[in-house]
Amino acid sequence: MNVKVHYRITQDRAGIPQDFCGARHFVASADKAIEDIARTQLAADYQIPLSAVEISRIEA
Repeated sequence: MNVKVHYRITQDRAGIPQDFCGARHFVASADKAIEDIARTQLAADYQIPLSAVEISRIEA
């Protein structure tokens, strides 16, 4: 199942504060929480720490 995740980035990879909001589709799997999948993937894509990604809403 595809879900739409709304997120906010609070800092860039240099640690400088940011305020970027966006949304992206992810494929939900039964064995792992979608929040963990989304946070991990977004952190890897933007090359930022996991703590800089905030999940604000998930739509089915």
